[in-house]
Amino acid sequence: MLPVDDERTVLRHTLSMRVTGVARLSRPLAYRWLHDAVLEDSLDRAGKPARCTRWSPCVRLLMAIAPKEH
Repeated sequence: MLPVDDERTVLRHTLSMRVTGVARLSRPLAYRWLHDAVLEDSLDRAGKPARCTRWSPCVRLLMAIAPKEH
């Protein structure tokens, strides 16, 4: 976060990666969707959106089948 003044802040997100091996398949099929959902949730929480972003059907499916932490 980069404060601009008392009421504004710049939020910056940078993703830099080299995709190799199995990630060439898992990145576009799963992690891309989950990453986008987490980023959208973070932006919703950072501001005051008129309406929070709803997860896509793909993200809801991935979250349903993901291992749960205990």
